[in-house]
Amino acid sequence: MLKINAAVILCLFVLVSIVHGQTIIPNASFESWTNYGNYSNPTGWDTPNQELMSIPLFGITVVSKSTDHQGTGSFSAKLETKHLTIPSQDIPGFMTCGTFTINMTTGVYILSGGVPVVDKPTHLKGYFKYYPKGGDSCVIGIGLTRTTGAIRDTIGLGSFSARDTVTDWTPFSAWINYINTAEPDTMNIIALSTVQSNMTVGTTLYVDDLYLDYTVSSGKKDPDAGISVYNDLETKRLMIFFNLEEPENIRIRLISMMGQEVSASESGLVSRERQVIGYSDLSMGVYVLEILHGNKVFSKKFFLNK
Repeated sequence: MLKINAAVILCLFVLVSIVHGQTIIPNASFESWTNYGNYSNPTGWDTPNQELMSIPLFGITVVSKSTDHQGTGSFSAKLETKHLTIPSQDIPGFMTCGTFTINMTTGVYILSGGVPVVDKPTHLKGYFKYYPKGGDSCVIGIGLTRTTGAIRDTIGLGSFSARDTVTDWTPFSAWINYINTAEPDTMNIIALSTVQSNMTVGTTLYVDDLYLDYTVSSGKKDPDAGISVYNDLETKRLMIFFNLEEPENIRIRLISMMGQEVSASESGLVSRERQVIGYSDLSMGVYVLEILHGNKVFSKKFFLNK
């Protein structure tokens, strides 16, 4: 019997789990899709679609191309929790940049592989929208591993989860916790529309514009903790919200992709407040917002359009 249990997939993931020299996420904006006749997958990613569509008359797809997208692209990945009639089973929308294999006879499924990684990113970031049903929650996760001989060691893990309805494209951040000092050689990224084994049909997750961040920190605490940034497109402002546990000295810089500092400010001790950077007078392009606070550095990449 086919059993796709989201919680078990996550356990398997834990076990196996546009700068030169940095690791590249394949098809990170989901603009490229490969058509297989009665279904399509995002190029460079695997889903249960092939196995599910092999069921005569009752096949379904749980991952599809959507024109509801974030940013300047045309598409995103849409993950839906659906009901499979034969055998009767609720299936989460699921995708991985590794390989997902199901044995339709035994019901055994294996998550393996991934893409090469050449460094140690600190975050997996991107954008999402979420429409949960019942008590469902979603997850977007990353695992970095290293294989020596026949042994695969987990080097780092990170995940982001949400359970509330999110109707606008919203940034997410998954801090990667490195539990092994070795250098990873393989990276796998997964996304599931529903994590719970008791899932609700109709739950939908949209994912777009994934990227790896390289924020640095001298400590183990997430440099993103207590800082959130909203890009107000109508007023052409970056709105920075601080909610820090203790007051910290803040320095804010906005840097072009050519390395030019286009804005800088010293804010002194900050704990809870809002600061604003206007960009209406800047040329259209990609910029990096860098915030030094305490001994940590928060950084976030934005495409700013006049």
